[in-house]
Amino acid sequence: MNLNNRKNLLIISLAAESVLGGYGLLWGKQAAVVSILYLLAGLVFIVTVISIPVARLPQLRDIKNEWSLKLPIGVTMVLLAYLTASYWLDLIPIDPDFADMLPIMRVMNEKLLHGNLKQVYDPIPEIWNGSRPIYLPAMWVPYAPAVFFRLDMRWVTVISLLLSFAVVLWIIRLKNNSFYGIGQIVIIAILFWWLFARNDVHSLITMSEEGVVIFYFVMLCVAIISGNAMFMGITASLCVLSRYSMIGWIVPCLIFFMARKDFRKLIIFSATGAGCVLLFFLIPFGWKTLEQMIALPANYVGFAKTIWENSPEVFWLNPGLAKFFGPNRVAVLHETLIVTSFGIPILFMTCCLMQKKWKLENLNLACFKLSVLVFYQFIDVPYGYLFYTGTFVSLVIAAALLNKFQAFGSLPSSSIRFSSST
Repeated sequence: MNLNNRKNLLIISLAAESVLGGYGLLWGKQAAVVSILYLLAGLVFIVTVISIPVARLPQLRDIKNEWSLKLPIGVTMVLLAYLTASYWLDLIPIDPDFADMLPIMRVMNEKLLHGNLKQVYDPIPEIWNGSRPIYLPAMWVPYAPAVFFRLDMRWVTVISLLLSFAVVLWIIRLKNNSFYGIGQIVIIAILFWWLFARNDVHSLITMSEEGVVIFYFVMLCVAIISGNAMFMGITASLCVLSRYSMIGWIVPCLIFFMARKDFRKLIIFSATGAGCVLLFFLIPFGWKTLEQMIALPANYVGFAKTIWENSPEVFWLNPGLAKFFGPNRVAVLHETLIVTSFGIPILFMTCCLMQKKWKLENLNLACFKLSVLVFYQFIDVPYGYLFYTGTFVSLVIAAALLNKFQAFGSLPSSSIRFSSST
């Protein structure tokens, strides 16, 4: 298969993943088929990623050359986002009876703003007679400005989504790349309209905190493409301290650095990530809070059983695989999640590094995408809005692979081509 065919396959699988993860939810009784097709689209995307030349970010001159084309698109997105989000935020209030995540985070931020760091993770009497906060700092702290200025917290989600779209738009090449460039813009437009116009289906804007998570994962994806180990360490720590669905990628990433004998990047990445966790979590909130967070997964099986009893439709309104396990095999699903989230990325990285037959590119990037895909496919309670994180990761990767920017600098860390240039 030549390079153009591989790029065509990449954009087709990207489109399939984007549409199935969104509009596929409207197919009702075909939810099981949608789940299988979504998984296949993700796997095809990953295989294609490692068969395409190294992903690259644009240079300053490329950004300047396309500014006049991208600015109108960006302005249009901001206006549409404001209009549609305003409608949904006015229609649906922040209320723990609808969803308790944002109300809990609001109380946590109020304690933070009053300097009560040691009480942030104490039970909250006014929510469910003492609900205990379970959110990691990078998840709830970004809402502090909104709480301080008494704004609707959900505007943070809207801004995070717009920033995520802006990053993808920044990487896409439009000039002299019309087929792939326009194709990606169309996919972005379809996803954008789904996220902002069909909030009644997924509730991403009005009830979730996932916009912040999406932005973190987008930035980690950019960091991997850039090859900057410190940038990778910072963004990886933000992901771990929010929604740690990429946790299975960390060990393969370290294996990748060791295989390339790039011990400097390994040390910088590890030290930066550990330092951020220490600075933003352990020092302000203490070891006891960390122990509480580590113990949380043990409660997920019971929580999933409760959702099966009270809201079984949750398991069918998403492309995850939990629906195939059913209410009687929730424990099996949880064990599968743990084994596959750590095992599959390590196996993937090890096999790719050991094989000598093919010249594989973008290995670290592909493994990151694989870890996100596997985690959400087997997550205990697969709320539909969780899956848009993986879609944005794919958008960033595709944008960096389907451009025609001139090569610059040294070989990025996402390639496994061993040569003197690395």
